[in-house]
Amino acid sequence: MATMITSECINCGACEPECPNTAIYQGGVECDFNGVSHPPVADGIFYIVPEKCTECVGFYDHEACAAVCPVDCCIPNPDIVETEAVLIARAQQLHPETTFASEFPSRFRGDGAAAAPVQANGHAEPAPVTVAAPAPAAKPAAPAAAPAPKPAAALAKAAPTIKPAPAAKPAASAAKTEKVFPGELGLSFEAALARVQPRTGKAGLGALLSVAQPILGALPFSTKKALQEAVGDRRYFSAATATGLNVLLNMVLYPALLMVVYTTVMGGTVFSQGINKMIFLGLFLAATETMIRLREAFFYGVPSDEATFRGTFYGLPLAPLVSPFLGSAAKSRSVEKGQMAFEGYYTQEFDEKTERARRYGEVFTIEELGNAYLLRMELPRRVPVSAAKREMGVGDEMPDYDLDLSLRDGNLMVRGKLSDPQMRKLAAISPAFPPDFTKQIEFKRPVSNFKHRYRDKTLEVALFKR
Repeated sequence: MATMITSECINCGACEPECPNTAIYQGGVECDFNGVSHPPVADGIFYIVPEKCTECVGFYDHEACAAVCPVDCCIPNPDIVETEAVLIARAQQLHPETTFASEFPSRFRGDGAAAAPVQANGHAEPAPVTVAAPAPAAKPAAPAAAPAPKPAAALAKAAPTIKPAPAAKPAASAAKTEKVFPGELGLSFEAALARVQPRTGKAGLGALLSVAQPILGALPFSTKKALQEAVGDRRYFSAATATGLNVLLNMVLYPALLMVVYTTVMGGTVFSQGINKMIFLGLFLAATETMIRLREAFFYGVPSDEATFRGTFYGLPLAPLVSPFLGSAAKSRSVEKGQMAFEGYYTQEFDEKTERARRYGEVFTIEELGNAYLLRMELPRRVPVSAAKREMGVGDEMPDYDLDLSLRDGNLMVRGKLSDPQMRKLAAISPAFPPDFTKQIEFKRPVSNFKHRYRDKTLEVALFKR
């Protein structure tokens, strides 16, 4: 019988991650079968898709959902009676990458018998289920088919023979080979970036700000970010570069100001011993201020693209002077982002929502420039936490995805696929962990060609407008 969930379901969700076939879905959520989405079977409670249910035959000697259900609402469906041979054939169809041994785990086999009647969830199976199915289901190549049936203790330890580690090495070496996709330019990514032009009308502003970066680095961080977007080209102005140049300027400016105060107000002379103290004090103040402004980078190792580049005390009066240049940036923001849920609460037993969004291709930014768009998409870094992950001995680092890029109607289609068989097996039995994803990136203006680069779990694409 296929398993079903009754109306006594309390929506605890304990059964969903235990299903080896991802046959359990939350109420109201569309189910996926053979790559096609289907309407949900139930709205208010979790439900099981019969076409994907194998009653855990081939994986466990019991129904995993029933074992974890706190209210015993996962029971056999009396309207769908299926034999062990049918269920193992379905398991082989759902998991073509898995080789099932001849003595695969099955709830139909009890006390060492070949196909004795068993109980599931406390309900006895009807007579039609009691079949001698091991022989048809067994594979001829398996050497363990000939001996007599093993004791029940040995059968309990039986498990599907998965081929994880050998297939992982070829996948890793294949990921190192750079692909060239249809519509992609035949040049390096750096050469493609050199063809990218800043937005029209911003080059003059960029040249002016480039010269003034050492002073503008004193501005508040929000103002520097707005200027960076207004220019639209980091070769002319960036918050990080301006802050760094301002730090160097302060190393000269602060000692010079104290020397002036010492000679004019305190009555000292330039060639006295007291001037050395002023120089040291100026350098000390500049260094201390720098550590406070860049404390995330100094003390927490935050990368430059995530750090906050604060301003200094004399940057506040300068902010109104640059406000006329910020109107265009407020009207036309050039950076778009994928949709991500609020992080909220999580612990080591749960994934960050950003990491989950990466597995669906939702963490990306699009920067519009004069003749091109720059796409930056983050791919998953870590394998999600699960009991199956620990049982399979899978590490924490996510292997690289097999990517496929194509242009369709002037937009970019990004397809990601886990090529490691062990990871695909883990994805099939883990929630919120699809083995593949497809993301269509739409642009305000259609694009005609592109060039990509993949490094450090990040996909970068330069797409040129028509």
